[in-house]
Amino acid sequence: MKSFKAIKIACLCLAFVLAAASCQEKSDGPDDYVVPSIDLKLDTFGFLAVNNPLLDGEDAWGRIEGDTVYIDCPGVTSLNQMIPTFSGSYVKVLVDGVKITPGQSVVNFSKAREVVLQGYSDSKTKKYSLCIRIQNLIPKVSLRTGSEITSRTEYQTATVTVTNYPYDVDFTASGKAKGRGNATFLSYPKKSYKFKLDESRKVCGFRKNRDWVLLAEYCDKSLMRTTYMNALSKAAGCEWTPESAHVELYLNGSYNGVYLLTEQVEEANHKIEISDDGFIIEDDNYYSWEPLYFRTSLYGRPYTFKYPDVSDGAITKNDDNYTYIKTFMDEMEAALRSGNFQDPEKGYRKYIDVPSFVRWYLVMELLSCQDPNFFYVLPTRGARLKMYPAWDAEWTLGNAYAGPCGWTSLPSDFEKMENWRKKRYFPELFRDPYFVEQVYLTWQELKGNLDSVRDAVAQETETIRLAQADNFKKWDILNRYVSVEQILFGSWEKELEYAASWFEKRIVWFDSYISDLYDSSR
Repeated sequence: MKSFKAIKIACLCLAFVLAAASCQEKSDGPDDYVVPSIDLKLDTFGFLAVNNPLLDGEDAWGRIEGDTVYIDCPGVTSLNQMIPTFSGSYVKVLVDGVKITPGQSVVNFSKAREVVLQGYSDSKTKKYSLCIRIQNLIPKVSLRTGSEITSRTEYQTATVTVTNYPYDVDFTASGKAKGRGNATFLSYPKKSYKFKLDESRKVCGFRKNRDWVLLAEYCDKSLMRTTYMNALSKAAGCEWTPESAHVELYLNGSYNGVYLLTEQVEEANHKIEISDDGFIIEDDNYYSWEPLYFRTSLYGRPYTFKYPDVSDGAITKNDDNYTYIKTFMDEMEAALRSGNFQDPEKGYRKYIDVPSFVRWYLVMELLSCQDPNFFYVLPTRGARLKMYPAWDAEWTLGNAYAGPCGWTSLPSDFEKMENWRKKRYFPELFRDPYFVEQVYLTWQELKGNLDSVRDAVAQETETIRLAQADNFKKWDILNRYVSVEQILFGSWEKELEYAASWFEKRIVWFDSYISDLYDSSR
């Protein structure tokens, strides 16, 4: 009986299966097929430290609110190669159209802004926005003064607090603060500042200093052009490059945006190292605003003093220091225009440190810097004049164009135009095949180091990716022209893309340009 009953049940099951199959075979099309339904949702999404060594032992789980996943990643310097872990109800999970597997897939979350869940049907999807915050990398600098900072010449007492995000206070110290810059301080609502601590302190992990600068970068909507310049200066082997890092600035308790904290250009053991009888001078368009300056006799260039210090009386009009440096610059210019200017002993090389001029030129020409600061360093009396550091990057990478008659519109193929070979002392320098050869040889070394520039920019971009959004909420300028700016892009991301694309095109042209100059000089 049991055997017969089992056979009967088996037959009934077989009949049921055949009937079902028959129904499927009779189906005329997809409209007759019912697709299983899934309530698509994410239960968890984040990064496990075991899969992501950059997390340094701390898992980073997301907080899911509505259709947005918020993830705080402590200490991460890059999101370019992260392995996500997630769970929920779905058939597939895609990022940028590519299916990902939890705990296995490597994803560039610096670009990915959306996770898409997919059911059995491709048309059944659910999207989650990603908000990935890199913690501990945007320090906060707070300046508290008795009143609003309105002067670029007069300090006022200040309390300075530096905080590493989110809550660790590095220090609170007494000091003083003032505005910084010329037209930038007077013309723009977001202003640059300088603060001087009563005692030297480390800020952002840099060497101890009393003097620090906060650059507003108001005209550079990418906020990254100084990062390009500093990274390129280091790659070129310039004698000193100011250390810098982006911070959030608070003035008397109010948020004032993202700034670039950087070292001050000054004489110091780990900055510009010179003897007591050395000089730091600046070719300064705002020379008449300064208490002391001189003009050269031949070129008529105006120079102001960074060292010796005018304010403490270390140099005065027509004293020994003043007379020495003016005479030196006059003799150097005369040698540049002399008949034997190429002579190593009698020509310009008697006065100029060629490698430093070459490196400065390569940095400024590759970036096509339209309005830099020109600093010249004489380490000691009897030494050769050096040209460094590279400074003032707002009008670089195709952000503006200065023609022979002043600021003008960007020409076509702007990334293919020469600039500094025709300005200041470089027209004479490039007449010498020796100088051209040094430019060519140094460029061969530099172009092999350009990945370090790209890496530095990529890392700093990730560092400020979230902070920049707050900056442009404070300063709503992405859709309007600022100063001599020529192109509007409307978003920080597009500003970044333009700068990066311009840089790559410039490299290709520059490589050919330098080779042609070298061949022509032979």
